[in-house]
Amino acid sequence: MDVLIALFLMIWFVYGNYLIVHHRLPRFEQTTEDPEHWCAKNVYFLTIISIVYTYAFVLFMILTVIIVVFTVHFHNRRRAIREAKEEG
Repeated sequence: MDVLIALFLMIWFVYGNYLIVHHRLPRFEQTTEDPEHWCAKNVYFLTIISIVYTYAFVLFMILTVIIVVFTVHFHNRRRAIREAKEEG
């Protein structure tokens, strides 16, 4: 069940990104000809900022995992080389 919820949230996030980027800059004023198609400027820019922060957080987490994996790998490799030299 947790996997389905995570998958749903990821698809929802990607679809939301598509909708935000697809419309570029919407109209920020409500017109009398088309009163239903407009967006408040603060809401639109808040969504852009939250998307950028989400991508930055995900990138930071991925880089952190990569650094930890490489650090552990090189530490274990160096220890294995040192033990091999000690054994002769």
